[in-house]
Amino acid sequence: MNANINKSNLLKTFLQYSIPCVLAMLLTSCITVVDGMFIGWKLGGKGLAAVNLTIPVLYLLFGITIMVGVGGLTLAMHSLGGGNKPQADKRFTFTIVLNAAVNLIASVVLIVFRDEVIGFLNAGEELLPYVRDYLGIMSYFYIFIMMNITVMMFIRGEGKPQLSLVFSIIANTLNIVLDYLFIMRLDYGMKGAALATGISVIVAFVLGMFYFAGGKSVFKYCRITFDIEDFKSIIFNGSSEFVGQISISITTFLFNLVIIRSIGVNGVAAYTIVGYISLLQYMVITGIMQGVHPLISYSFGAKDRENIFRILAIGIKAVLLVGAVAFVLSFGATEEIVRVFSHENTELMKIANYGIKIYSIAFFINGFNMVASAYFTSLGDAKTSMLISALRSLILINILIFVLPVFLGDTGIWLTTPLTEAITFIVSYAFIRKSRARLFTADNYGPNTAEA
Repeated sequence: MNANINKSNLLKTFLQYSIPCVLAMLLTSCITVVDGMFIGWKLGGKGLAAVNLTIPVLYLLFGITIMVGVGGLTLAMHSLGGGNKPQADKRFTFTIVLNAAVNLIASVVLIVFRDEVIGFLNAGEELLPYVRDYLGIMSYFYIFIMMNITVMMFIRGEGKPQLSLVFSIIANTLNIVLDYLFIMRLDYGMKGAALATGISVIVAFVLGMFYFAGGKSVFKYCRITFDIEDFKSIIFNGSSEFVGQISISITTFLFNLVIIRSIGVNGVAAYTIVGYISLLQYMVITGIMQGVHPLISYSFGAKDRENIFRILAIGIKAVLLVGAVAFVLSFGATEEIVRVFSHENTELMKIANYGIKIYSIAFFINGFNMVASAYFTSLGDAKTSMLISALRSLILINILIFVLPVFLGDTGIWLTTPLTEAITFIVSYAFIRKSRARLFTADNYGPNTAEA
């Protein structure tokens, strides 16, 4: 990977990593968004609301997967940066095996206890058939979705983001074709949306696994034994990402609970549309994070202070620009966006139009908070990274969702996320300034220095 880092033109290196990552993440999110478009056109607000009720399950599995994947990738990149290739291969293989085992267990539990899970999601009689059809099929595909995420992380991490982009394009093209076939032509409804997503992701996952088995990758499969120290380091380094993802699961559950009681099914459907818009911006930011993360991790392993903060500065400027563009587009074209998902339900359109305009304020600053969390993960400082993630996606937001509506009514629901991001921004900025001062005053530094 060292040959791929152009120290005289870090912007070029950043773009080489981040642009394919951004496009790949956008394409990944498009699988979900395209499903939503077809569901909205064919099944209306009930179908959209049903998808959103299953989000807590998805993000619970995301949390486990990304915790192990990011934690393992961080260790593997530190090994590459330090010139220890055999150790990097062991950590790569260990991460793949660990994520496969954990997700297999989670999938079996979900399949066996499907009815209990659906009951916990508070679907209600009106949405129960939609949720049962969708989750009943998706339960068998979640493991492939999660393993595909893990494999693509390492493909991008080793300097091949263009390849992961190609795999994503193939999967997305197939998903669009299958969505049209299963939902619009064969009228499979929610089952069709789940089948289209699952089949398309399996294709991308198989392509990724064959790539690593083909002998041309930087990371190689190798024989491993269970390493308790690596296991603890993986969990520790990926803990902030787990908190971030599991927090989305909890937050979505609580938002659904509050919205369905105060606004009703159309309110949940409107929140689903807001979620699709947020997902697109979130995935762009995540793509930038995945471009920044291996570069900072490698520079940290190589003890190159200057590169760390030059890369961080580029990443922050990029996410702030993305946030500004997302706000302008969301605020200025709200009605057009809503019509993509619903064109007959006037009540749904009214609620969504109002919600998007308020929620979009968060786009200005949420990227900074996400990159700040990724920066500390890259340094091995999981405590600070987890604190930032917990503030923005678990602690503050879940306090404000119950407090703000009491004083501001429905407006308080949509204002919860922007206010949460604003408070977290202040904390994140202070931590980054403190970290920079600490690293530049240390004669020798490593993970322990970053966490001090």
